[in-house]
Amino acid sequence: MIEAVIATSIIAIILAITFIIGILAYKLRIKALTVDTYMVAGRTLGFVVTFLNMAAVIYSGFAFLGAAGWAYAFGAPVLYTWIYGALAYTLAFFFAPRIWETAKGRGLLTQADFFMWRYGSKLLMVLTALVGIIFNIPYGQLQILTTKYVLDLSTYGALPTLHVAVISFVVVMIYVFLGGMVSVAITNVFLGAIMLAAMLGGGLSLIFYYFGGLPGLFAAVEATSPNHTYLWAAVGRNSVQWVITAAVGSGLGFWVWPQLAQIVFPAKDAKILRRSIVMTSWYHVLGIIWASLTGLVALGLGVKLSVADQAFLALIRDTFGPIALGFIGAAGMSAALSTAAGIILTQASLLSRNIYQGWIKPGASENEVVLVSRLGIVVFTIISVILAYTAPAYLVYLLLVGYTGITQMFPGWVLGSIWKWITREGVLAGLIVGLVVGVLTSFVWPDYLGIHSIIWGLLFNLPITLLVSKLTYRGG
Repeated sequence: MIEAVIATSIIAIILAITFIIGILAYKLRIKALTVDTYMVAGRTLGFVVTFLNMAAVIYSGFAFLGAAGWAYAFGAPVLYTWIYGALAYTLAFFFAPRIWETAKGRGLLTQADFFMWRYGSKLLMVLTALVGIIFNIPYGQLQILTTKYVLDLSTYGALPTLHVAVISFVVVMIYVFLGGMVSVAITNVFLGAIMLAAMLGGGLSLIFYYFGGLPGLFAAVEATSPNHTYLWAAVGRNSVQWVITAAVGSGLGFWVWPQLAQIVFPAKDAKILRRSIVMTSWYHVLGIIWASLTGLVALGLGVKLSVADQAFLALIRDTFGPIALGFIGAAGMSAALSTAAGIILTQASLLSRNIYQGWIKPGASENEVVLVSRLGIVVFTIISVILAYTAPAYLVYLLLVGYTGITQMFPGWVLGSIWKWITREGVLAGLIVGLVVGVLTSFVWPDYLGIHSIIWGLLFNLPITLLVSKLTYRGG
């Protein structure tokens, strides 16, 4: 079909440009490939690169497809994505520059480096590195599935989309393998700009084209599916208490993801970082919120979808045709692949810096650490690919399972940077208990009593961390 050729060609061109930018960044920007350059770009990134790199890594396939799919399937509970952004960026405005100053002064390259410096515990360093690696695996898998959903619609069923998504994923990992954070950051300037234009432009276009604005949209949804407009109408994983606890938990855990630490550290100075955080908060407002509303557009029009996560792209295809679908689809794939690049690089950095050099071979040279990082990129890419073939799931659930584990590092990461009396014994005890409770309330008793598993983990984690820290703190 000519429509499939047009849309797929646009996506392929943007993927090719991305690959070329990534390779050129490696060839032209890197004079000596040190560990510092590979992992945090030598802490040389200015405002524009820091801002768009941050946005492209943060706003993943979930921002593009999952939020719209959640709104289409459940309606009002999608508000949790709006709420957690306000909490997350308020916290980051004060917290992230503080962490950057510490990382700059102490030569920290990863989140686990902070735990080693702050608590002087190799056990805690290795455990937090493993948490960052393991709980990011479903997030990496999510990006491949997002790319598949994009291709399902943009190719009009003409291609084996999962295979093509995997090939796209591998193509991006090639420039990550070569240039590390330098290649990731430079390509993300291009991808981040495309993503924002697509989320804002696509969302506004659909809403005003069909309903003339937000009042008309909400009136149409209330007429076609009134339960979707009331939070109290939702039950179980979408109840009022679930939305509140998911929003609070996600807001607290937002900057605990280790890849976000690794996009904070490359900023040239704390002022640039703080300005970038402010701008990225507006990216959240102008991007993910408008993208999520496209799910309500599908509801208001009475569109029937077999896959809720395809709501945004299906509307673009049916409303504006293959050219628009190609651009919006390319942006959706950009969101997935830019986030995947940040995740895989972070996993590889934690493996090489904290498990290999920090624990297995403390005397490892810089060349060895970079080599292990590159091997890690290959290994984690293979793992994500295997899981994409064998364990697909709803995009939001994949994200929230990862959030549950990652957020259990909040006391040690955030509170430990503020209060000197937080001890390694307290953090270790709280982290272990929080992870166990988080896993149980994710899989054995899913979101028990309608309370999200993130909060269940923290309800046990925080008091144990504080109590044990008080009992073991000896001053100094």
